[in-house]
Amino acid sequence: MPSSARLVCLLTLASIFAGCATSKHWAVTGGERDEGLVKVSYEFPEYRDPALSEQQAQQLALHRCEGWGYDDVESIAGQLRRCSNMDDGNCNLWMVTREFQCTREVAQANLAAR
Repeated sequence: MPSSARLVCLLTLASIFAGCATSKHWAVTGGERDEGLVKVSYEFPEYRDPALSEQQAQQLALHRCEGWGYDDVESIAGQLRRCSNMDDGNCNLWMVTREFQCTREVAQANLAAR
C-alpha cells in the first residue's frame, strides 16, 4: 500500500475513534447526597446534538436517589449546555446537564420527623 493511501486510512481511523470519545448516553456526573440533587450529562460534538431519552436520564437519577435512601425523583426544569472543549476559539464539544431532585414519600418523611 503506498504511503499516501496508508496516511488516508490512518486519518480515517483516527477520526472514527475520536468520535467514540464522546458520550452518546446519559451518565451521572455529580450531585449532593444531603440535598438530594443528582446531575446527569452527555457530551456531543458541534453540529451533532443527539436526541437522547429523557426517560433514561430520569432512570439514572432515580437509581442514584434510591442508592442514597430516597424513594423517587423529580425533574428540575431546564438544562445546562456548556462548552467542554475549545479549538481555535470555537467550541467543538458540548456538554448538556440535567438536574433531578430526589424525594421521599410523605408517610416515610412523617415517621422520620417523629
